[in-house]
Amino acid sequence: FFFILFVFGQNQMHKMHPKKIVKDGMEVAISQNLPLPVLNSKVTNEDIIRIEIGTSAHQRPFRREEGRIVAYNPDLDVISVTYILDPDTYPEASEVGIVGQFYSTDHGQTWNGPVILNNNTSEGPNYYISGSLYNPVGNSEVNQLFGVYQGTISPDDGQWDNYAFGSNRFSGDMLSNVLTNGENAEDGYWNIFGLTQINNEMRCMSMTPEGAWGAYSEAKLKLFHGEFGNNSFNWESYSTLEMNLNKDSENVMDWIGMWQGMDAGAEMAWSEDGEIGYVWMVGVSAEELSSYQPIVYKTQDGGGSWENISLDFTSSEMQSFLSLYLMQIWNGQYIPHISESAGTVNAQGNLELIISTGSASADVFNYPDSIGFRWAYPGDLFNLTVDDNGINNIIWIDELKAENVLNDTEGNYCGTDGWQHRLYATKSPDGNQVMFTWIDTRNTNNQYNTQPDLFGWAKYVSNNGSTNTMNEPICFTEGTLYETFYYFTSGSDLAYLNNDGGYTIPYVQSVSPGEFASNSSVSTDPVTVTYITGIEFDNLGEGLEENTIVSVNPSEQSVNTSEVFTSTIEIVDVENLGSFELELNFDPSLLQMNSLTLGDFLGSTGRTIFPLINNIDNTNGLLQYAVTTLGPNPPGANGDGILLNIEWTATSNISDDAVADLILQNAQVTEPNGTIIPVSMQNGQVNIQACYSRDFDCDCDVDIVDVTMAAY
Repeated sequence: FFFILFVFGQNQMHKMHPKKIVKDGMEVAISQNLPLPVLNSKVTNEDIIRIEIGTSAHQRPFRREEGRIVAYNPDLDVISVTYILDPDTYPEASEVGIVGQFYSTDHGQTWNGPVILNNNTSEGPNYYISGSLYNPVGNSEVNQLFGVYQGTISPDDGQWDNYAFGSNRFSGDMLSNVLTNGENAEDGYWNIFGLTQINNEMRCMSMTPEGAWGAYSEAKLKLFHGEFGNNSFNWESYSTLEMNLNKDSENVMDWIGMWQGMDAGAEMAWSEDGEIGYVWMVGVSAEELSSYQPIVYKTQDGGGSWENISLDFTSSEMQSFLSLYLMQIWNGQYIPHISESAGTVNAQGNLELIISTGSASADVFNYPDSIGFRWAYPGDLFNLTVDDNGINNIIWIDELKAENVLNDTEGNYCGTDGWQHRLYATKSPDGNQVMFTWIDTRNTNNQYNTQPDLFGWAKYVSNNGSTNTMNEPICFTEGTLYETFYYFTSGSDLAYLNNDGGYTIPYVQSVSPGEFASNSSVSTDPVTVTYITGIEFDNLGEGLEENTIVSVNPSEQSVNTSEVFTSTIEIVDVENLGSFELELNFDPSLLQMNSLTLGDFLGSTGRTIFPLINNIDNTNGLLQYAVTTLGPNPPGANGDGILLNIEWTATSNISDDAVADLILQNAQVTEPNGTIIPVSMQNGQVNIQACYSRDFDCDCDVDIVDVTMAAY
């Protein structure tokens, strides 16, 4: 486990009192009397503009950030946007509840459609939705692409138990509707997660709860796939994961989605080949009582089997890191309270999460009644990397400046609907670069996120493990015509490579400033849907020169059995060294690490050393080490030097010569301010020579010493 430190600001330290979610379909229209919006009269950023796509029947398709409204297909370079069609705008929609998809072949400049994806309103209108694209194997024609829909029916009978699916070819001649009944009253309500194409099928997920609304007692994650054949999809549930959540005294499970101002706390993400996948749900685990944290499952066989991945926030290394951002509870621990999350799978098969994190006010085991509370609200954003062993890396991204808007917060939409920070995780087509976006209010005098702008941050991980990150987040929309008016945004899970060699995320905005001021109903008043241009990131891997080398020295050496010897970890051609962290793997049956000392190079300019991790595991053959330096001055070391000195003992238990590899992994090097220094790694090798017959002291020479030892 490794982490990177960045300079950070102090968050607001006050306590959040949670409020339960309110059931949909029960809002009362409130006459709005808001002042007319004033747009920015001093535009300084013309890269971000809005291009109108059309009109949605209402705001509901955009309310939940987990729904995938925007999709991108890299094979044909096509962007799609899906929403509920406004009957007064589209003659194809005879009533409210018809799902339509629009598509662009010129990166959002012009739009075609709608393509009807679902027109079955027999049980009620389509309501919450996800939309994506499917390209049949071997297809190269845009009009042969399929739009695909997954969603929720707003039921006429009050039972949200229908799973809705739909699809149609862009040519409009292959419409297919599927409506499946669940077992419980709320089974279909959360049918919006993870819709994406994997090979010749679509995959998605729904959460199926049990119990009364807002007070669920059980939850399962139901995984669906739609296999493509005969120009339609055969939708089936292929796996169900039971989420073992803690329950309060009233038998209500502790799930983050039960509180206003939080997201649904569930999602799914896949590798490009579909073999590696993750699903997670944010709640309080009954097995590891703590606070609201991701409960993660991973598959490495395309969903055939799933394994729980434990995330340990209580290790000494993690506690040392969290102490910089969180507040202690009564027993001295720093417990993260995670309220929002989004994620994607990178090229290395690891889960990259963006999480909104505050401080839990108490642990659930000793103070169960305080589990919904947290300090340090609105909290901070972190990038959490998860692999087979749990937390692989954590990076602080930014502090959030404004609190989530609740349903009764002044300045919300229609007097009834708030919004979160709308976190989105996106990756490049090759999966090496991950990009996170969110909305926040720049005006620190605002307690709530009522003047949202769009922000972003990115990280690149090369195939050899080298990492490059943005030094600080970017505010995309500051200085634009519509700055502070980015309420219900939605981003694609895949970016495209633009003409400048960077990556652009397809993005949309719903609800215009005028509609925000005048609309009175979230479920009946139409809203304008616009495409947002210019959500662009530099390609952080482009020109990534890995001249700095972290290596094992000597790269190869020969020793005898039982010999005590040394090696070093060295760095070559570095500028302004401020910190480093690394793992070193070795075969414990051949080598044992006796001791480890920090080299003189890191502190050679007089910087103050602050050790973080020093873990020697001779059972599993693993060294974990991390150290930083403090303050802006003096500057860091330049050139070449020794990072670590290591003493070893070679095994005595071999009859033939053996080779022990010393393998460096996850080396991270930064400047004093946290700027990543790209590095390459060079491993080492130890050749262990077995003893000759009668060479009892294993010095490769039979002499008087061996005779004496034999006669003793």
